[in-house]
Amino acid sequence: MHTTQNRFWNRIKAEWYRKGLEHSNMADRVFSVVLPRTRGMETFLDVGAGCGTLSIPLAKAGKKVTALDPSPHMVRILQEDIKREGIEGIRVVNAAWGEVELEPHDVIICANVPELLKDSTEFLSEANEMARKMVFLIAGVGPLADKFYYRELFPLVFKKEFLPRSDYLKTYTRLHELGIYANVEIIEYDFDQPFDDMNEALAFWKEYMGLVTEEHDERLRDFLNKKLERTAEGGLLARFHKKSAVVWWKKQGRGAGPTS
Repeated sequence: MHTTQNRFWNRIKAEWYRKGLEHSNMADRVFSVVLPRTRGMETFLDVGAGCGTLSIPLAKAGKKVTALDPSPHMVRILQEDIKREGIEGIRVVNAAWGEVELEPHDVIICANVPELLKDSTEFLSEANEMARKMVFLIAGVGPLADKFYYRELFPLVFKKEFLPRSDYLKTYTRLHELGIYANVEIIEYDFDQPFDDMNEALAFWKEYMGLVTEEHDERLRDFLNKKLERTAEGGLLARFHKKSAVVWWKKQGRGAGPTS
């Protein structure tokens, strides 16, 4: 899993993601669910913390956070932000889940890590065991949810449809198999992506779509010229509105009843 994450989050993708955070209210929407339910809980383990999307706001809210992530590029950005802002209360661990021994935390939170949330009950069971009090998982909503305009771009570039993807229901089903009957709250948020110019935007889509030649450049440019907004600073902005499910439960054992 460490290898998979390292392959995906190369330096340039990590830096693009960090730029996108400046145009996102995801953390605010997540914490509208999390913080009211974790009053008095001090320690948080953020699994797949990335560049601190949730870890940094948690620390600013007075929590003690362990930020676990396997990508050295994401970890570098997180450490730079911690140093620049003088943030206290975050311990950064550059490793994947299961690679290092971690102590129990009051709360475990894991946002948008498909390898952990969708394909196995192992992580879900282990997280339930390690959490002292609560677990929160954040996963996408809607098999037909778009990503980076792929529903329009795949037919245009690859001559095929962008196939439906599994969403939070797969995770919820895995929890049900473990006897964990979790709560679900659907949140909506913006996660817009800024670019300095069209060349950067073109590089972004080519990187994410795996396009290594210039064969589709003109078609992509034409498409993006129609989609992206000009900013007051002279850059470009791709607007993305997303839905996610916050799946949460109080620490419980097999066969425990629903939480509230």
